[in-house]
Amino acid sequence: MDRLHGIFVFLRVVEVGTLSAAARALGVSTAAVSAALARLERKLAVRLLNRTTRRLSLTAEGAELYSRCKQITADLEEAELAVGRAGRVPSGRLRVGVPSALGRMWLVPRLPEFVRDYPAVSLEIVCTDFVPYTIEDGLDVAVQVGELHASRLAVHRLASTRYLVCAAPEYLADRGLPRTPEDLMGHVCLTYRRPRNGRLREWRFKSGSSVRHVAVNGFMTFNSGEALVAAARAGLGIIQVAEYYAQSFLESGELVEVLADYKTGGYDISAVFPQQKRIAPKLRVFVDFLVSLFNPPPWSKNGALGYRPPVQARVEAPKRIEFTT
Repeated sequence: MDRLHGIFVFLRVVEVGTLSAAARALGVSTAAVSAALARLERKLAVRLLNRTTRRLSLTAEGAELYSRCKQITADLEEAELAVGRAGRVPSGRLRVGVPSALGRMWLVPRLPEFVRDYPAVSLEIVCTDFVPYTIEDGLDVAVQVGELHASRLAVHRLASTRYLVCAAPEYLADRGLPRTPEDLMGHVCLTYRRPRNGRLREWRFKSGSSVRHVAVNGFMTFNSGEALVAAARAGLGIIQVAEYYAQSFLESGELVEVLADYKTGGYDISAVFPQQKRIAPKLRVFVDFLVSLFNPPPWSKNGALGYRPPVQARVEAPKRIEFTT
């Protein structure tokens, strides 16, 4: 550290031209400046400055040291500016975990809006069909669906989704329309096995002010919500799924909702990330993007207006998005 101090003193002396001027600039005595230079010369075993009563001049070794150290200090100043700027402006790489279906259907199509407003943030989107209870190592933030176990993670609830029952028009024309949950006993039901625990998900229905769970013996079982919807669209039977899986097919007429009066809540969708005293700008703006994206949920009728990012200065940088499945 003493050598670094001597180098900074040496640079200032060369720049201002005299020991006394350097002392005033550094807020120390002229004797302290002279002593720092003397220590530096002893350590380097060379003379850096030729001193006369009227002026100072660089020796050849002094000129070489000045040239090299000036470049080093310029690099240090640039590094300080870059790091300080990164603490204020959203930039850098962000790894985001998302469930495959939710990401493909509702998040990925909206990413151009985020990239447009934060081009200095480089995204890596990690899609997975198996959503763990906690965040995986190496992810900065994850979109989680369903139950969250107690942990030290920060949790920001984004939305709730409801379960709905639906089937293809052709199936309903052939088998009839169920009017109550009890009518499902006479229908072909397609079930879902939870990847997390291997259990069949019971169907849920509103019953007055409470929720009734119904165990359905399925004709076919799937461990993918998208596959379940595809089977229903093919006319194989009736399904119960979270509304975001089926909403676009309900709008297109490929699926028809039934038992709407018995529809009940499903699960929460949340953003989770490691707790930290100061959230990095890149993480903060992405969580804000998620909050805006899901308020209201994009699959709802009111969600058509879409994400409206905050207005701020844009930082030009390469736009890079990688997808990992």
